[in-house]
Amino acid sequence: MVIAQNGGKPFTDEIFAELKKGAIKLRDQTEEVNSLEGYSKRELSELKQQMHRSYEEQLKRITEMVESKLRATTDRLEQQLAEEQAARLRAEEIAQAAQTKSNDEIRQLREHLERAQRVAEELRQQAESGRCAIL
Repeated sequence: MVIAQNGGKPFTDEIFAELKKGAIKLRDQTEEVNSLEGYSKRELSELKQQMHRSYEEQLKRITEMVESKLRATTDRLEQQLAEEQAARLRAEEIAQAAQTKSNDEIRQLREHLERAQRVAEELRQQAESGRCAIL
């Protein structure tokens, strides 16, 4: 589903690409700062710290975005699971009711069969004894 929403590319591809760009940018900026002349070590150190803070903020934003998407996906999947469990429970209840009805019908048919067999046996015995079943 996520792949379909991202033009066939997994969502993580976007995240890793952004992380890679940020790391490359930090490396390039660090190299640039290291090559600067005319600045004190303190100024260079402050520039490096500022770049690292910027990179850390970018990582934090990406982490928050991933966590947010993960929470949304988890919530959606939990909702879907709850709906499927409820549907399964309803189906089980319907199946149980059908089984109970079937069992009742089978019991009634057996009772009718037993009754019919008793009547048939009584009629057979009467016929064998020579008595008229009609009178």
